[in-house]
Amino acid sequence: MNKNLLLSTDVYKLGHMQFYPPGTTKIYSYLVARSGKEIPHTVFYGLQYYIKEYLQQSITQQNVEEFLEYRKNILGGTPEDVKQKVQSLVDLGYLPIEIKAVEEGTVMPVKNVLMTITNTHPDFYWLVGFVESLLLKVWNTTTVASYDLKIKRLVQKFSDETCDNSGHLPFQVHDFGYRGCSSEETAALSGSAHLLNFLGTDTIPAVKLAKTYYNAQEPVGLSVPATEHSVMCAYGQENELEAFNRVLDLNPSGIVSIVSDTYNLWEVLTTFMNKLKGRILNREGKVVIRPDSGDPELIICGDKDARIGTPAYHGALQILDHQFGHTVNEKGFKVLNPKVGLIYGDGMYFDRFEKILTRMKEMGYASSNLVVGIGGLLLQQHSRDEQGFAIKATYAEVNGEQRELLKDPITDSKKKSHKGLLSLIKTDSGEYITISRCSWEEEAQGELKTVFKDGVLVKEITFDQIKKNIEKSKI
Repeated sequence: MNKNLLLSTDVYKLGHMQFYPPGTTKIYSYLVARSGKEIPHTVFYGLQYYIKEYLQQSITQQNVEEFLEYRKNILGGTPEDVKQKVQSLVDLGYLPIEIKAVEEGTVMPVKNVLMTITNTHPDFYWLVGFVESLLLKVWNTTTVASYDLKIKRLVQKFSDETCDNSGHLPFQVHDFGYRGCSSEETAALSGSAHLLNFLGTDTIPAVKLAKTYYNAQEPVGLSVPATEHSVMCAYGQENELEAFNRVLDLNPSGIVSIVSDTYNLWEVLTTFMNKLKGRILNREGKVVIRPDSGDPELIICGDKDARIGTPAYHGALQILDHQFGHTVNEKGFKVLNPKVGLIYGDGMYFDRFEKILTRMKEMGYASSNLVVGIGGLLLQQHSRDEQGFAIKATYAEVNGEQRELLKDPITDSKKKSHKGLLSLIKTDSGEYITISRCSWEEEAQGELKTVFKDGVLVKEITFDQIKKNIEKSKI
């Protein structure tokens, strides 16, 4: 659909240009993540996309006509003063708002101000709330980046405990989420948030977004040749071994991933691997086995409730070890023969992943032996409520009077807002503190910098700089 900024809002916003007190000339709002229940930190990301894709576009006469048509269809008509206010945007020629924000990639505790929005022209105070619905969507990219960093911290912990180096970490969590997203834009945005922390991805639109909107330099996202169940099924169960041979014929070197649970995973890991051992050991590269169904902990680490001695009892990790051997690293943990690997790509919840890594450690295996693919759980299964994102007005000017605004519902203290103008301070120890009720001079100081003003992106950031900001964080 053609983008029309005047339609990128909620219906109830359409009347607010009338509802504010007569004489209103300025509104000042801020973005905050109010909840740290699931993830105690935020990784701010995504604002530059919305600025480039939406806010830098001029408002045209055609946009106004379309706005009036939709407003009439939804609300029944448009008062003359509303028509005049919207029309004046065309006459002005730019979007008269200023956005200040922390630099993208900044990692800090929740409940701090991330971004502020205010109008730069007294006639357009209503625009601050009008663009709220659009700009609030940075909750998604920020939440995915924050969740992904939580996973990165998890794999880093187990790598430090069981591995000699961290070379595997950029590829240990792979994005399988493209098909699990509700739209192309969601896949691109959420997928690019993953690429801030890892390199492994199968979501091509995410790579494109990072390059197009953030000037990302290669490598942005990487993957390997891989089969899927339809490929394996096409050979028929009786010819499944032929499928494995065909894949190896076509990939004589490098990493190749072969889905292995189409019929009988245990037969693949025992009989097939035994027959293919010579080919695999003589290849220049790694053959990655991919189970994709069942309870991942039991499939990977073994099911102690299964009959002793059966493949199910031992699990995929130990069977690959038995077939191809291992070395012991300097920390005393087993590392599979580099000719083979293991990836699991189904239902990998955070707690489940942590449990699997814990059990692998207890079994004496380095965490680098396992790669996981995460789909909709990584890119799609999030909501604005996960971190309690909101944009709230805290300051207004009405007939020259400065008013500090406060939301403080008696029925839910968690929704209490800051008050007045805000400043984000970073102390010498690296702690972030949000200061309320500032003067304009104090508001101009601190970590919030002007990113967008009067229709122009004034402070651009690259994807690589965002990644560096995350990497240097101590949180």
